[in-house]
Amino acid sequence: MITNERQYRLTRAQAQKFRSALDTYDPLQLVKEGLDPIVVDAQRRGVEQQLRELEHAISQYEALRSGDMTEFLAHSALEIGEVLVQGRVAQGLTQRDLAVRLGMPEQQVQRYEQERYQTANLGRIAEVAQALQLAMVAEWRVTQGFGERSPSRIAKFDPKRLPVRQMRKRGWLSEIELRDDPTKHSDHELAAVFVSEAVGGTSLASLHRQNLKLAVKADPYSLLAWKARVLQKARLLRERASNAQPIDPILIKKLVRLSQHADGVVDAVKLLRGIGILVVFEEHLPAMYLDGAALLLDNSTPVIGMTLRHDRLDNFWFVLLHELGHNALQRDSGLQDGFFDDDSIPSAERFESEADEFAIGALISEEIWKNSFVRFSKSRDQVVEFASRLGVGASVVAGRIRNERRDYSIFSDLVGVGEVKRRIAEAQL
Repeated sequence: MITNERQYRLTRAQAQKFRSALDTYDPLQLVKEGLDPIVVDAQRRGVEQQLRELEHAISQYEALRSGDMTEFLAHSALEIGEVLVQGRVAQGLTQRDLAVRLGMPEQQVQRYEQERYQTANLGRIAEVAQALQLAMVAEWRVTQGFGERSPSRIAKFDPKRLPVRQMRKRGWLSEIELRDDPTKHSDHELAAVFVSEAVGGTSLASLHRQNLKLAVKADPYSLLAWKARVLQKARLLRERASNAQPIDPILIKKLVRLSQHADGVVDAVKLLRGIGILVVFEEHLPAMYLDGAALLLDNSTPVIGMTLRHDRLDNFWFVLLHELGHNALQRDSGLQDGFFDDDSIPSAERFESEADEFAIGALISEEIWKNSFVRFSKSRDQVVEFASRLGVGASVVAGRIRNERRDYSIFSDLVGVGEVKRRIAEAQL
């Protein structure tokens, strides 16, 4: 949701870039240039999805700003914050105007609205509603028969199950400021606040709504804590990032070419961050079995989280392109809740197989791969020569051969073992 005039102007400019990208999109020419047809189609669909989201946000803001809307509905308690933001915009008030009425810093109102008031207590919500002169009517209904229980009610969020020792060890808890209560809190309480603030106060909902591709059942509380940390880091990065740009063929080609170079990992991260796709690194927590994730920060900014669990160049490039595929293809069908992937395993689930096909086809076209004898080669020089001719890193070719043959003893010197973490650390990413 757009909350101010600056966001409105930026969103309109962003939408125009997406329209231009679609107007100049030539799928036949892209296939002739060697791009896999699956990737060509995926990119077009991804740009169309993102344009629809932008146009919806623009029309919603314009309708609110016109002043014609005077009634707003919240279908759950979690949507009350959205109503407060809508009420402010509909009355023509800026965030600064509301801050003055409440007698608080403008930054506090900005923070509340960014989180849709998920971390505000009931008293504060009442104060905001009064300042906005909103008459709120709540109607609660029992929607299920006696004794029936929905899945979301079966499991209660239990902060004691969060990996507090690891969170304390990594310094996450020391970063928390309990603004309203200076008294001492337990690590479990601090951990709960950390998770709540990072994911917007919807810890329980986030626990249930996750899209997982994992070989072993992962601990949901470790996943939730890791997700919170990734979103926290992404929020800091967003302050220096631009609005997300279309994921187009030029971007994919640039990323693939970067896989050839020694500094390609660092340059790829900078390239994506520069166009508003926030790549974040956070080591996996115990009992996670996770390589990467695709998320949305505050329902708008695309985020790619990576654990670097397998510290190899071939794994880095596949995971990066797989999560980029989720960002391109599934923005309106699961990305808000997040995709969490062990990319060493295949999946028959549609969203995951689409992201797999996107990554594989982006790195090496399926048609080129099937017609190449390098798949059966045992020669290091042939792998290097094929990669150079194709304009892709030798680690990518070697990794695909190893995976296809299920033989991880071959070409070990080409896949860049230990290279990714070292370069990320050196670049302080």
